[in-house]
Amino acid sequence: MRISVRLFAILRSREGADQISLELPDGATLATLLNAFFISRTELLPLRAHLRIGQNGALVDRATDLTTATLRDGDEVALLPPASGGAPSRRVARVLPAPLTERAIDQLVAEVATEEDGAVVIFVGRTRTTPGTPAPGEERVATAFANERVVSLTYEAAEPYASAELTAICDRLIAEGLKGEGGIGVIHAVGSVPVGEISMISVVASPHRDVAYAVSRALIESIKRDVPIWKAEHFASGAVWGANPDALTKSS
Repeated sequence: MRISVRLFAILRSREGADQISLELPDGATLATLLNAFFISRTELLPLRAHLRIGQNGALVDRATDLTTATLRDGDEVALLPPASGGAPSRRVARVLPAPLTERAIDQLVAEVATEEDGAVVIFVGRTRTTPGTPAPGEERVATAFANERVVSLTYEAAEPYASAELTAICDRLIAEGLKGEGGIGVIHAVGSVPVGEISMISVVASPHRDVAYAVSRALIESIKRDVPIWKAEHFASGAVWGANPDALTKSS
């Protein structure tokens, strides 16, 4: 049977792909899948004991005996590496129902920044009236909507994977970008976001201005590239781009 395996964070980076397929025998379990995955990836074996596992969109309980957790043909399994360094006290990563309010910006700054931070970079993503930049491979489809006027966006997240990936990105950038000095907060909306309303808020706090700017940009690009959140654009004409799951464009 064929199992789809979604990879996140360091696993995706090492594999060079965010999804692979594994052929397993009938009656295979989650333990069988892990054995098949790691047998040719021995350099990643230290991660095995610390993985969170998702199956068909739900996290598998940590107490589950993986040797008895059976799989079926067509199942989707997600492998989620641990967030680096535990849970930093100044890391906020949330996926919340729209709408996000202006008040949420001040609240996020209060959670992330302290008096030790000389720079606080805030990014607020809003729905605009012009169509978004097409994802790679969708340029031809995008031309059909080039003159349309956007009235709203609808965001969809693959949970719990979106929150897990958002957390991993924040932890990585706190460790590697901020070098442990500062904090990062991100809130991404799901649901309908009309023109002018907020779809995402990010806050990066650091003692140093240049560092805060650089990490803020890296944060936004990583979210756009790696977090499984998609959008559909709704136009004044009634047309919708991204309503077909096969044509959904990556977030923001």
